[in-house]
Amino acid sequence: MRLDDRLLDFFNRPLMCIIAVADDRRRPSAGRGVGFHLLEDRETIDVVFSAWQWPRLEPCIRQTGRIAATFVSPSDYVSFQLKGTATMRDTERRDLDRADRFIASATDELESLGVPRRLIAPWLTAREARVARLAISEIYVQTPGPLAGMLAGEQSGASSR
Repeated sequence: MRLDDRLLDFFNRPLMCIIAVADDRRRPSAGRGVGFHLLEDRETIDVVFSAWQWPRLEPCIRQTGRIAATFVSPSDYVSFQLKGTATMRDTERRDLDRADRFIASATDELESLGVPRRLIAPWLTAREARVARLAISEIYVQTPGPLAGMLAGEQSGASSR
């Protein structure tokens, strides 16, 4: 599934990210993403996370090849979930740079909303950074409200409210 211009604009905002996976026995696991990169094809996204902080993510992705990544704008709760197949790839210097920028942006945004920096620091780390490459097959609106849970781009009577 290809990201449209509206979603590309969304990904230029300060964001938070939650990654959800399950192992081959369908036991769920979740962790926080600390960076991302949208590839030029608009159908693929690299998501960075800390294997030190979230050790179950990588094994689950390797076992099942599935991932869901939910991105949230802290200032207004606009949220989208991307689902699809995933592979792990080697972490490169540019991934660490992206993680640093993501963490700084998220920290600044949360601080502007009244969350003290000292409370944010433990949530966001790129220690033992890993990168999951997600081939997007589904995009869901997760923003609270009448469209929550709908495929992005779907029309609904709720959209006119």
